[in-house]
Amino acid sequence: MSNSEQAPKILLGLEIHITVNSQKKIFNWENTYQGDILPNSQVGPWELGYLGVLPIINPEVICLGLKLASALEMKINKTILFDRKIYNYYDLPKGYQITQQRLPFANSGFLPIIKENGIERIPIKTLQLEEDTAKSTYSKEGVKLDFNRAGNPLIELVTEPVFHQVEAVLTFIKQLQNLLRYLEISEAKMEKGQLRVDLNFSLKLANYYSTPRYEIKNLNSLANIEKATKHEINKHQLLFSQGKKPPISQTLGFDEAQQITISHREKTNYYYLPEVNIPPIRLRSGEIKQIKKSIPKLPWCYWGELKEKDLETANKILKNPPLLKIFNFLEKKKTLAKEEYKSWLTFYLNYLTPYFGDRNIDLFSKKWKSYCEVFLSWKEKKLDNEEIKTIIKELIETKKNFAVLVKKYEKNTTVNENLVEQELKSLWNDDLSKMITINQQKVQNYLLGQIRKKLPDYPPKEVILIIVNFLKEKTWCK
Repeated sequence: MSNSEQAPKILLGLEIHITVNSQKKIFNWENTYQGDILPNSQVGPWELGYLGVLPIINPEVICLGLKLASALEMKINKTILFDRKIYNYYDLPKGYQITQQRLPFANSGFLPIIKENGIERIPIKTLQLEEDTAKSTYSKEGVKLDFNRAGNPLIELVTEPVFHQVEAVLTFIKQLQNLLRYLEISEAKMEKGQLRVDLNFSLKLANYYSTPRYEIKNLNSLANIEKATKHEINKHQLLFSQGKKPPISQTLGFDEAQQITISHREKTNYYYLPEVNIPPIRLRSGEIKQIKKSIPKLPWCYWGELKEKDLETANKILKNPPLLKIFNFLEKKKTLAKEEYKSWLTFYLNYLTPYFGDRNIDLFSKKWKSYCEVFLSWKEKKLDNEEIKTIIKELIETKKNFAVLVKKYEKNTTVNENLVEQELKSLWNDDLSKMITINQQKVQNYLLGQIRKKLPDYPPKEVILIIVNFLKEKTWCK
């Protein structure tokens, strides 16, 4: 048998469960579980299946579903129906989970994935709303349950089975996370259980070794997705080499301690019934249009505009959802020029990263003019690094604006142009003369730094003008 016949051909599809940014659970008014609290300390009667407790839909979850479905260009069904997914397991005392089966919230869309050679559209099969279950922790002693998470509002996103490499799956999840954070739909932190992946896969090693579909449930990190997939490939290659048949279709879990997959149960079909306690919800065309209008320019649009001019900057910007929000805000204010993207990226990474995360863009928008002034002062070298850091910190922590804060840094010293020129002449040498033809900006920055050491009270803007004129003479002489 040739090596090519034994090379594994894998087909992967994803079911992604996303905890959305809502303060309340999806079918009651208990607070959403955010983590870092004692197990089973934030549980209501709905999650525990008390008799007589009826579901009440949280409208905020519908709005967040509409936002994601619109961004993914999905077909949105104007009638929202819910179903009961019937199964008996410890994590659902009711004996069923409210989800959508007959009529998904939305279907037939795509997520544009940005790659080095362009954009690949990954087809999205369905988007549906549902409630989360309790968290199950397996051990030798048995199963431990934490019902804090039960009832959390979820979006389930199902892709078509189009992935042939685990690396493509990881790229998809990373860019989906960035989109969810940018649109403020979810923080999508896998380590907090806010984004969990069920991995559906099948393998073909030869014409007579082709597996049924398996599902690895609740993968909670990119590393575990990669490890679980590689473990399954190795396991089936071993079975194949021993002349054994693949196991029947089943549901698996991933044991992080042993770094192996463990069979939970055979793959079975669930029974569904209509959820009669939630009547059909009708969406109006105007409501959908309003949500679509609220969506900012999407990350792949920014990338498309910038990639021809500066691919490296475009890729870095794509990985910074808070920066995209700032760009979108400034574009609406008509204060962001395309040639400033790279400068803003550098400014953001050096000075704003500690303060502006995924969900606090309001801090920026309240004083956006002041932050733009700080940016210009940084760009024109009017303030040094420590001064800029101090001003930004005070903008965050006080009610003062830039005009007030910058006064204590303004230099009123009269510039002696002759003295600056004398210093420049003393600094000039053959190395700088050679460098000026290669990188004039580097020479300018070096001279500015040396003059500021000798004459620290001189305003940088005026010193730069003198340096520029000095360099013009040197360039003209050459």
